Amino acid sequence: MSTTKDTTNVPKWLEAQLFIGILKENVPNFKEIKEFKAYAGLPAGENYSTVMTRIEIDVLLEDGSTITKFFILKTEHESELYKELTEGTDCFQYEHVTYQELIPAFEKLYRQAGKDISFGAKYYKLPTEKGHLLLEDLCQRNFKNANRLEGLDMKHAKQVLKKMAQWHAVSAVHKENIGKYDEDLIIGAYNEKLRKGISSFFEGMTKYMLRCLHLYENHEDYKEKIEKLLHCVIDELWKATKVDETEFNVLNHCDCWTNNIMFQYDEAGQLLDIYFVDLAMPKYGSPAQDLMYFILSSLQADIKIKQFDHLIQYYHENLLEHLELLQYSKSKPSLRELHMLLHKYRIWGYCTTVGVLAVALLDSSEISTFDNFLGDSDDGDKFKLMMFTNKRYVQHVNVILPWLLNRGALDF
Repeated sequence: MSTTKDTTNVPKWLEAQLFIGILKENVPNFKEIKEFKAYAGLPAGENYSTVMTRIEIDVLLEDGSTITKFFILKTEHESELYKELTEGTDCFQYEHVTYQELIPAFEKLYRQAGKDISFGAKYYKLPTEKGHLLLEDLCQRNFKNANRLEGLDMKHAKQVLKKMAQWHAVSAVHKENIGKYDEDLIIGAYNEKLRKGISSFFEGMTKYMLRCLHLYENHEDYKEKIEKLLHCVIDELWKATKVDETEFNVLNHCDCWTNNIMFQYDEAGQLLDIYFVDLAMPKYGSPAQDLMYFILSSLQADIKIKQFDHLIQYYHENLLEHLELLQYSKSKPSLRELHMLLHKYRIWGYCTTVGVLAVALLDSSEISTFDNFLGDSDDGDKFKLMMFTNKRYVQHVNVILPWLLNRGALDF
């Protein structure tokens, strides 16, 4: 079997010399780069928003010995469709801020409170004007993704919600300390420049759900409501992204699903820690967004609804604990208030189901590409029909849609 690594999408501008400064700063007794390798970081279908490149550098030290350093590089897609949909935006703008400023500030607040909590990989910056994000390769510290097709069990789900509560709590405290977040983090990705692309995505996905609705149990119960959503989903989504300062707000991850969570294990297979990755579009607003998005997109079908209220209670318990630890000075949300927020921002339930869940449960294939994900070619049509007709998705939708219906979460 061939062990050749895919170098198809490795950026043409990427070269060993760009890493010399980073290596000199981070590798004691650095002498020179002995070998430089760059190849695809993920197979097709595992990441659509950016191109991931894994980098291995064999470094020669002054004493003649060799060590290997590992990095993950994120770059933009080169496709014309991607450039059209993201014109005038910097897809790494928020992520640089998150790794350079926010994570260090959050971790410092916890250290000052006597608790050592880490939130992310080590961050580096290459000496180039090319759009990129460079991080340590967490796989070298025994971090890995869970199987997105199987979904998370209760043990893993609770640990994610605990970490989410820690992140949300410290982000609320940090906001009080600095007065307010920058306008970019209040608006997030939901700005007018990206509205066209986001509209195209959700309206397109809704059309495919309607085409495949006959495959789902009791489909007639949902047809009229989803047809209405086809025409108002973007307006409702934009309403949900407006910040109500009378409510409890946090800095949301905004794309918290299985592939953007890495789990660290010890040699015995015990779960040690969790890092959120792909922090490309954090946004200040209601924690209802992250909660609905994570639970509906990433948990096993037989627990995400049955255990929903229990999981919210578990998150709330951890949120209060860490707000108290960090001496949050404002009113803390009650469990009842949190459930009210989940209902108010219920559009996230539908958007998660029709958006990320359809992607999360689909097997990787040769047509799993960015252009097919958002484009309208024949292959794009085939790809999206695969998303909405695959058996895993049907199983999850048959659990989620009646729950959304009975909560009034399809009524707009």
